[in-house]
Amino acid sequence: MTQEKTHWKKAFKSDYLSSSDVDSKGLNLIIEKVLYKECMTQSGKVYCNVAFFKDGKTKPMILNVTNSKMVKKFANNKTHLEDWVNIPISVYVDSNVRFGKETTEGLRIRPVQPKFSKPELKPDTQQWKSAVDFLKGSGSISQIKAKYNLSQENEKKIQDEITV
Repeated sequence: MTQEKTHWKKAFKSDYLSSSDVDSKGLNLIIEKVLYKECMTQSGKVYCNVAFFKDGKTKPMILNVTNSKMVKKFANNKTHLEDWVNIPISVYVDSNVRFGKETTEGLRIRPVQPKFSKPELKPDTQQWKSAVDFLKGSGSISQIKAKYNLSQENEKKIQDEITV
């Protein structure tokens, strides 16, 4: 078994995702939301776009201009941060990022979004009743399909249940 090595930047604790938190494989994440907030950086207190992730365990990521443009592209070029939700991204470490006059390691978002497999929605799963209730309320079948794989047979079953 190979022992994991310690990145030199681990000594400099950060509340935000950094190159020391990302291994050579990178991270596939889903952006839950992006907020414009005050952050403490090497440059002092500045306002930044900060991405928060659905997994709840990955540190938030400050989005610089380059990464913000990539997220904007994945959000169908919507310019408002409030529209940057549920966006899959793949983060990697680029060792040739310019920071002022220096070249350093930095986080980048790959130009191709990762594919996440969706769980299958079936009548015998916990989520079935919640999906039925959601559809009986203001939800739509397309919203269900965005979150779950739904066979044609089960789509018909769920449609039958909501019309009862």
